[in-house]
Amino acid sequence: MYICKKKKMDSEDCISCRSTTNCFGSLSDEELRIIDKSKVAVNFKKGETIAKQGSFASGLVYVKEGMVKLYKEGKNGNNLILNIFGNDELVGISSLYGDNVFHYSIVAIEKSKIYLIELSVIKELIQSNAKFATAVLQRSNRNTLRAYNQMYILTHKQLNGRMAAALIFLSKEVYLSTKFKLTLSRKDLADFTGMSTMGAIRVLNSFKLDNIISDNKGVLEILDFKALLVIAKVG
Repeated sequence: MYICKKKKMDSEDCISCRSTTNCFGSLSDEELRIIDKSKVAVNFKKGETIAKQGSFASGLVYVKEGMVKLYKEGKNGNNLILNIFGNDELVGISSLYGDNVFHYSIVAIEKSKIYLIELSVIKELIQSNAKFATAVLQRSNRNTLRAYNQMYILTHKQLNGRMAAALIFLSKEVYLSTKFKLTLSRKDLADFTGMSTMGAIRVLNSFKLDNIISDNKGVLEILDFKALLVIAKVG
C-alpha cells in the first residue's frame, strides 16, 4: 500500500471502540485483538494521500474519524470522485479479492484518523466469522449501489440535477445534517458532479439566489430540501 510517510500514532484498541463501529461489532474480543495487532493508526492532514491509484493494496483503509474521497485520476488534473466516506467507514473492500492493486486514489478531505489494516487478516476473519463476512458484504453492496447511482446521475442529469443530487448525498450520507461545514473544496464538488469548477460555482450561486441553500463562511445550509429533491429528480 502506498501511504504518505507519516509517524505512527498511539491509538485506542478496537475493543474499546466496538460500540461505535458497525463493521467490527460482530467480532469477538480475541478477533479484535488480532485486528489491533495488524493495524497501523495514522493521522492525515487535509489533502494528504492515503492510497495512490496503481499502487499495491496490502491493506484496507478504515476511517475512524474524518472524511476521505475516493477518485479516479484523469489527465491534467481532471479527476472523477466516485465516493466520499466519513466516520466508521471501511474503504478499499474491492481490493480484497481482486488483483491487490488500488484502481483509485484515496485522499483526506479533512483531518482524519485512519486505521490501515492488513488484507490477509481481514480475509482470515471473513472465512472464520460469518457475521463479519455478512457485514463486509453489506458494505460492499452499498458502495456498489452508490457507484451505480453516481454513474446514472453523471450520464443522465443536467448540471443543476447533478449538484442537487450531490448536496442531498452529502447531507444524508456524509454530514448527516442539513447544515454543515463544507470541507469539500469547489474543485472537489466539481470532480464529484462531473463539471468544471466554474460550472460548480455557477450552479451553487444559482441555488443561493433561489434561496435553496445558504453559504455563510463555509457553513452550507439547505434551506429548501424539497426543492433540491425536485431538481435532483427532473434536472
